[in-house]
Amino acid sequence: MERKIVIASHGNYSQGLAHAGNMICGDLPYELEAFTLLPGMSANDFVEKLEKEILSDVSAEKEYVILTDLFGASVCSAMCQLLKYENVKVFAGANLNLLLMICIEYTQKIGEKEAHEIVEMAREGIRYVQLDPVIEEEF
Repeated sequence: MERKIVIASHGNYSQGLAHAGNMICGDLPYELEAFTLLPGMSANDFVEKLEKEILSDVSAEKEYVILTDLFGASVCSAMCQLLKYENVKVFAGANLNLLLMICIEYTQKIGEKEAHEIVEMAREGIRYVQLDPVIEEEF
């Protein structure tokens, strides 16, 4: 199965996430593109470019998985315009766990059930970490 992963964010977060994914996995098994929204840019311009690519795939075999940084923000809202295509999936709140789950664990087409599993597993990687107090024993 062919897949393209698009990481879309405000600022350089998408580039950093893509770089970290490549660093951990080596070359990722899928085409990966980072879209960085900078001041003065429009996310809709990128959506139009991506939509042309989706429409040019006459077989519609390629799955487009879009990871956005913040649910409800301009980048996510723009990318959600592409949900009208059956081969597009959008995940908001992108983190490294999410990217790795999609690249390593879920190599088949992502359905509704798999999408919810991916989100749950990505959430499990978010932890508050603190040291346990050391209790010294008296002898």
